[in-house]
Amino acid sequence: MNTQAQKNPQFPHLSADTADAMYLTTAERIEFCRQDKWIGYTRAEWVLNKLDELLIYPRTMRMPSILVVGRGGNGKSAILERFLNRCPGQVTASGDPVMPVLSFDMPETPDEGELWSTILWQLGISHREKDPPHLKKREAKSALQYAQVRILVIDEFNNLQNMGKRAADILAAIKGISNDLKLSIVAAGTSEAINALNTDPQMKNRFEPLALPRWPLNADYLRFLASYETLLPLAKPSDLISRPIGMKIYGMCGDTLGATVKLLKNAGAYAIENGIEQITGDVLDSVKWTGPEGWDEVARTI
Repeated sequence: MNTQAQKNPQFPHLSADTADAMYLTTAERIEFCRQDKWIGYTRAEWVLNKLDELLIYPRTMRMPSILVVGRGGNGKSAILERFLNRCPGQVTASGDPVMPVLSFDMPETPDEGELWSTILWQLGISHREKDPPHLKKREAKSALQYAQVRILVIDEFNNLQNMGKRAADILAAIKGISNDLKLSIVAAGTSEAINALNTDPQMKNRFEPLALPRWPLNADYLRFLASYETLLPLAKPSDLISRPIGMKIYGMCGDTLGATVKLLKNAGAYAIENGIEQITGDVLDSVKWTGPEGWDEVARTI
C-alpha cells in the first residue's frame, strides 16, 4: 500500500493511519500516542531477514542458531515480537497444529525441569510440575514435534548467568532438543548471554551473534526520529530531526532506543494534553523525565 500517496492533505506530516487518529478524542489520541509502534530501521530489518532465513533452512544434523545481543532497552524484544507476529500459528484442514516458532522467556533462576515446564505451558499443555525432568522432556519433545516447531525463541537468555556452573545443564538440554528435533535456536539477551555461552564452547559455536550496537547521533538515528514523528498524532510538525530538537532528545535519552521511544511517547502525550500539538524544546523540558544519567542524581537524594 502506498501510504505516501494516500496522505491526508490536512496533516501531510503524518502517516495515513496516524492522520486518521487526529479525528479521535483527546484521550484516544493520547492512548494512540502511547501505543507501541514499529519502525523498520536498518539494523532491525537486517536481523529480521536473518531470522527469516532460519524458517526455510533445511533440517540438518547441526541446525544454525542466532544470538541477538545488546544492552537493555535497545530493541531486542521488539524485534522478536515483530518476528513472531510474522510467523503465527495455524491449524491445518485436518486439525493439526502448525506452529513454526515457539517463544518463551528464560526463567530467572532456571533449572532443567523448569525449562521443560516453561515450554509445555507455552504450548498450552497441562502437566505435573513436580514430575522429574526426564518425563517433562519426553512430553515436551513429543509436543514440539506434533506442533511442527522449527525455531525456539528464548528471550532473557542472560538469565543463565544466574545459574553459575549449572548453566551448562540448561545449555546441554537446549543443545539436545536442537539435535533431536532439528530445531534452530534464537536467543536474545544482554552481554551476560555471551558469558553464559562461554561455559559451553561447542554450543557457542552454533550461534551467530547479531549485535544491536549503541545508537550514535548519526543519520540512522535522525531517520528513526523522522519516521517516529509520522506516527505521533500531533496537528503540527515537530521537526524532530532539526539540530536543536534532535540533539536535545539524544542528550536526554543517551544511546538506547528504548529511552528515546519512551521520551517521544511522553512528549507526544504532553503536547496533546496541553494543546501544544507539537514537540518543542519547552515540551521536552516540561516532561517528567529521568534519563539514563539521572539515576545517580536520584540515588544521591535519598
